[in-house]
Amino acid sequence: MANSRWSQAPGVVLGALTTLNALNYLDRYVAAATLPLILADLALSDAQGGLVQSLFIVTYSLACAPAGWLGDTGSRLRLAAGGVLVWSLATVASGLAPTYGWLLLARAVIGVGEASYAVVTPSLLSDCYPAERRARVLGVFYAAIPVGTALGYIVGGVIGEAHGWRAAFFIAGAPGAVLALLLLRLTEPPRGAQDGSAAAPTPLALGPSLRALASRPSYIVNTAAQVIYTFAMGGLATWMPTYFVRERGIPLGSASATFGLLLVAAGFAGTLLGGRIASAVARRSPGADFTVSGWSLAASILFTVVAVLAPQPAIFWPAMFVTLLLLFVNVGPLNAAMANVLPAELRARGFAVTTMLMHLLGDAASPWLIGAVSDQIGLQIPVLATGCLLAVAGVVLLWGRATLETDLLATRAALGQREGVR
Repeated sequence: MANSRWSQAPGVVLGALTTLNALNYLDRYVAAATLPLILADLALSDAQGGLVQSLFIVTYSLACAPAGWLGDTGSRLRLAAGGVLVWSLATVASGLAPTYGWLLLARAVIGVGEASYAVVTPSLLSDCYPAERRARVLGVFYAAIPVGTALGYIVGGVIGEAHGWRAAFFIAGAPGAVLALLLLRLTEPPRGAQDGSAAAPTPLALGPSLRALASRPSYIVNTAAQVIYTFAMGGLATWMPTYFVRERGIPLGSASATFGLLLVAAGFAGTLLGGRIASAVARRSPGADFTVSGWSLAASILFTVVAVLAPQPAIFWPAMFVTLLLLFVNVGPLNAAMANVLPAELRARGFAVTTMLMHLLGDAASPWLIGAVSDQIGLQIPVLATGCLLAVAGVVLLWGRATLETDLLATRAALGQREGVR
């Protein structure tokens, strides 16, 4: 009985999923940190190096939809545990890859594993906490993104410089294979347990599911903004360590470690602040999740330009910190906005479709595109142009914030009607 209470405690579920989310991003970005070493060792062009990340994102995107459907019909914890095991083993296999082709294959398999985990976790957490706490809880969960990403840069840069890029992949992949077993010890919460009343069933067929998602305008605005945001963030995350090495003459270990430390500090603070600020503003404005996210992204352009163009470390490192802080403010609010307008039985599919689109149309292309342009004119211009797109995502959210208010009112009215019928 005691073990059962432990396994279903919301804090335990949140802690386990957050820890594994950090490992998720460590495995994802160790390749970005070691990219200069991979390019040199395998004699690759920048376009080929960008394709290592782009192919991973393509397979990740394509696997999201089936993973979301499986998550709405079967055990989400078992699906997530299987995904963790697959991505961890494939990360180790990346370090063993003898050729460029085998490296591409291993990174593609990592995408399948990560998708099986990523699309079901917001749904699981939404069933552990009520709507008014989700922005803060998802802020905690997504704070693992900068932590894991920073660890990927630090492990990749420091270990890669000292022992080679292959050793960095071995260290990154090992912990997840063990921690996947932890998920199988947890008790899965019932779907819709925190939504106040039983929701009307949503058909599982593809067509009705997509129509149900499209009937919520804020879902479309949210997805569009995240596509733009992910295009920019994915490209910058892949190439910034290489940019500092080439354009600023900073050694790889120092560039990756400094960028990683800035990322973990700014990202952790930004993600937690975003959830708290959005929760506070929501008491006065129902569309707070879009308002807070939109202004933070729009303001980031001022610091992004300085971070890319300033030649002095005393200027570009602080500017980079503020840019990262503002970018991560939106993570918790945007995911909470999506969870709060979708019925419980549609959430995994809703997150799956958004995740698929924002990666397939976003960072599946940007790492390769930046590399291809860099082969022709250098890294500075494509990196700067990509960073400026983040402000565009902010404008989209500010333009569409009224749709979120409308959808939240409709959702609350529907829940009230169902409660009255009961």
